[in-house]
Amino acid sequence: MPVTYHLTPDAQSDLIGIHRFTLAQWGTTQSKTYLSGLRQTILLLAETPSLGKNRPEVRMNVFSFPYSSHVIYYIQHEHQFVVFGILHKSMVPLAHLAEREII
Repeated sequence: MPVTYHLTPDAQSDLIGIHRFTLAQWGTTQSKTYLSGLRQTILLLAETPSLGKNRPEVRMNVFSFPYSSHVIYYIQHEHQFVVFGILHKSMVPLAHLAEREII
């Protein structure tokens, strides 16, 4: 059975921003490479959510995992892997994630 994951609208918006920034700064090839690596990392986490770091200061049952210049924030809800944020590593998680809907 293939591993699946869900991106919240906020996480989708984060990805769009990452795509636009990378495209503008480094071009199409780098943008595709970066987003492909990000997707592969999300798939790996969906297969093995325990790889992430528990982040109770963000919210109960929230985990994070770094990917290059970004950090992926996710939860495992029942049998669904949900990514609700992908932030640049310099961003303060609480300032950007506190009001986000997770499910």
